[in-house]
Amino acid sequence: MASVKEPATERTAVLPVVSDVPPLERRGSTTFLAAIGLVWFAVSVVVIARWVGSDHFTPAPKIGPDEMESWRLIALRIFEVISLVVLLLFIWFSVIKPVRDTGRLSLDGRFVIGGLVCFVADAFLNVQKYLFAWNSENINMGVWVKFMPFHNPDAPTQYAESLVWGPPMYVYFCAGVAIVACYHAKKVRRRWPYISKVTLFTGIFVFEFLFDFIVENVVIRTTHAYAFANTYEPLTLWAGEVHQFPIYESILVAFVGCVFTWMRMEAEDHPEGLSPIESGLVHWRPELQGWVRNFAVLGFCMVTLCFVYHLPFNWLGMIGDSVADMPSYLLPA
Repeated sequence: MASVKEPATERTAVLPVVSDVPPLERRGSTTFLAAIGLVWFAVSVVVIARWVGSDHFTPAPKIGPDEMESWRLIALRIFEVISLVVLLLFIWFSVIKPVRDTGRLSLDGRFVIGGLVCFVADAFLNVQKYLFAWNSENINMGVWVKFMPFHNPDAPTQYAESLVWGPPMYVYFCAGVAIVACYHAKKVRRRWPYISKVTLFTGIFVFEFLFDFIVENVVIRTTHAYAFANTYEPLTLWAGEVHQFPIYESILVAFVGCVFTWMRMEAEDHPEGLSPIESGLVHWRPELQGWVRNFAVLGFCMVTLCFVYHLPFNWLGMIGDSVADMPSYLLPA
């Protein structure tokens, strides 16, 4: 009996989708970040030059009747000394020593220098309103906020921005936490080699959140070096007190630390030690690569600090209604 041939059934073949659009080249963000870094460097030079050449380049006047307790003033001076020592150690171990040993800057060294240059952006904290209060007993030469872009003419222009403990914060809360986090992350990855990146960075975020929360609250309560003058009350602890603390401060600082940690970790995992910031260097002439790399890291520092910290902090402060009850030495002139 002849077999009947069954009709062929249609089967859907899985075929690759061919696009007529050529793929974009993966040149990285190096050139874009370098352009931002160059612009910010130029802005910083102009702002500081105008400030130094103005009558605002003088210690902020002390107003009002309130005087700091002697023990607080001593604690403030100790904090300034510790901050200065920490900064010098970072400069030695991350900038000077690597240059002496290898003849070139490391990513850590660029982060340290980038943090110092980006300290100029600290004036953005009060560019619209007095949100971040400074103690007139800080070692200072006033503040350059009047010469910053987007400055509100009605905002205060005379207060004691610290020149001693301020810059180190932009180093140890960025480069510092990244160095420490990567060191301990290596230990965790050796112990649990299949840990996910989400789990790892959740732990890093918690560590950096607690580090900021503890350090800032100890400094605020013991030294009165600074205070949060105006905050968003639903996210503020001890609202209305001189030591009121916006919890979003530690959240934002932790996010900043995580971004720096991510860049450093990516560089450690890269066969040539390049972070995503530097991925497009190959498209530049060799004699320009050093300059492009420096400005790209500076641009990365500025973009991260601006969009992850300064803008959210200012927005939450501007809509906030929790005003700290501060002594006169924390008020602007």
